Amino acid sequence: MNKSIVIKKDVKNEDVIKAIGPYKRIIIATSEHLHSIFTDRINKLKKDLKAELYFIEGFALDDAFKLTKLLLSSHTDTLVSIGGGTINDVCKLASENARVKLVSIPTIVSNDGVCSNISVLKVDDVHTESFASKSPDVIIVDIDVIKNSPSKFLSAGLGDILSNYCSVWDWDLAVSRGKETPNDLARIMSSNAFWTLFNLPDDIEEDTKIKLICESIIMSGLAMEIKGNSRPCSGSEHLFNHAIMAYYPEINVLHGYLVALGSLVSAIFQKQNFDKLVGFLKKHNIDVRPSTLGISKEIFIDAWMKAMSTRPSRYTVLNETKINEKILSELYEKIEKEAY
Repeated sequence: MNKSIVIKKDVKNEDVIKAIGPYKRIIIATSEHLHSIFTDRINKLKKDLKAELYFIEGFALDDAFKLTKLLLSSHTDTLVSIGGGTINDVCKLASENARVKLVSIPTIVSNDGVCSNISVLKVDDVHTESFASKSPDVIIVDIDVIKNSPSKFLSAGLGDILSNYCSVWDWDLAVSRGKETPNDLARIMSSNAFWTLFNLPDDIEEDTKIKLICESIIMSGLAMEIKGNSRPCSGSEHLFNHAIMAYYPEINVLHGYLVALGSLVSAIFQKQNFDKLVGFLKKHNIDVRPSTLGISKEIFIDAWMKAMSTRPSRYTVLNETKINEKILSELYEKIEKEAY
C-alpha cells in the first residue's frame, strides 16, 4: 500500500500537483453544485493540470459505468474526485474498473468511505448495494474546506467512527466462533480510529480537532482496505443501518447518524458501556434519538428484527441474542430518554 495523504490548512494547487505525481491525462470529476461553490478553485486546478472537467449527473451504478467508459475511451490515467461520499463512491468504482490512479479531494468527511475500497451506489430508484472498488491513491484534505462545510457532516463522521467500538467487538466474536478471519493490523487501526476521537480533550484547538477527525476517518477506511472487506468497521450496528436503507428508504438520514444509533443498541446487546457512547454523543452535541431521525418505534423494532437478513453471512452479537418486540420497545424508550 503506497498512498499520499495530505491534511492541512489552505491547500494550494502546488500541493495537489506535487501529491498527484507523474501523469499524462487527467479528468476532474465533480458535481455542478460543487462547481458552483468552488468555481474559481476548480477552474484554476483544471487549467494548471490541463485537465478535462466532468460533471457526475447522479450517484447510481450507471453513473459509475458512464465515467468508466469515458476514462477508457479518453485514455485517461488519473482521475481527480472533488466532492463528498457519493461523488467519491462513483469515482472509486470507475477508477477500479478503468484501472487508473485515483485522487480524492473531499469537501466533506461524513463517513469512513473517504478512503475505503467499497462504493455504496443506487442500483435503482430505491435500493443501494455495496461494490468492491478502488481506495484512493492520493487523498488531499483542506481543513478550511471541511471546517466551513455544514456541521452535520462532521457530526455524521464522528458517528460513523463511533460505530467502530461495536464493530470491532462483533468481529472479535466472529473470530472466536470460527466465523471470520482475524487481521491484527486492521483491527488496531479500526480500534485506534475510535479511541483517538473518543479521547479528544475538551480544550483542543478546532483545526487540530478537524485534522484528527480526518485522520481517524481515513484510518478507518484503510483498515477496511487492509482486511479486504468492511468487517473492521461494520458489525451489528451497520446491519440496522442496512435494514433501514432496504426497507425504509424514505428515511433520509446520514449514514453516520444511523450507525451511531445502531451502536447504542449494539453496545447494550454486547454488554459494553452504553453510557460511554451516550457521553461521547452528548459531548459533541450529536442527537441520534430515533424520533429526532424520524424513526418511529414500529420502524425501529422492524429494522432490528430484519437486520440479520440484510447480511446473513456477517456473524455478530445478533446471532447470539434473543430479541423480540418487547425488548426492542424498551430499548427505544431508553434511548429516547437517555441519549440526549
